[in-house]
Amino acid sequence: MKTLAAIPCFNERIPVAYVATLARKHVDEVLVIDDGSSDGTAAVATATGAQVLRHEQNKGKGAAVKAALNYAATNGFDALVLLDGDGQHDPAQIPQLLQPIQDGTADIVIGYRELTQMPRLRQAGRLVLDYVTARGGQVITDSQSGFRALSRKAVEALLSKNLRANGFSIESDMLLAVRDLPLKIAEVPITCTYDVEEPSTKNPVSHGMGVLGKIIHSIAEGRPLR
Repeated sequence: MKTLAAIPCFNERIPVAYVATLARKHVDEVLVIDDGSSDGTAAVATATGAQVLRHEQNKGKGAAVKAALNYAATNGFDALVLLDGDGQHDPAQIPQLLQPIQDGTADIVIGYRELTQMPRLRQAGRLVLDYVTARGGQVITDSQSGFRALSRKAVEALLSKNLRANGFSIESDMLLAVRDLPLKIAEVPITCTYDVEEPSTKNPVSHGMGVLGKIIHSIAEGRPLR
């Protein structure tokens, strides 16, 4: 199975060296999407041996993820793993996410964090967003996790849906896009580190409200009665 790890980055030259280097041990190719960084992220990523797609301007995480989907489809990859470039995700856990796809038991595999791993504000926000993105009664344990794996079937399905989100609501947008498709979703436990070198500066409350607003907007467009 031909595998790709894609790492969206914005000004993460320090952690991306670690993430990309370790990810290369578990996949056939690593792709770093440099979303308009000004700190040399692209040069550092290239030095690790990763392929680099560079956006001249910051377009948002969603745009970076969509670029990864296009790259995976265009280059014939059988599975795509998405993970953040800030060092919160452990690349050593990539095989755990790929296993259900290799076994043919899942098309989308989400790495879920135990609530106790997360800061309290993030815990509350995640519970709300998990509920809103429920799929046919199935509540995803960690709908906001950016550490996930997709089969080729799932990649092609998402591309056909023309995902609209360009920001941090992309994880929810992906789940909403496939909620009516016959794709199998599995979850595997992961660990997540929050005391990283360059942690996200996104306020968890404003982030959660922004994502929730995007989800409500998507549901209103597709299912106005709901």
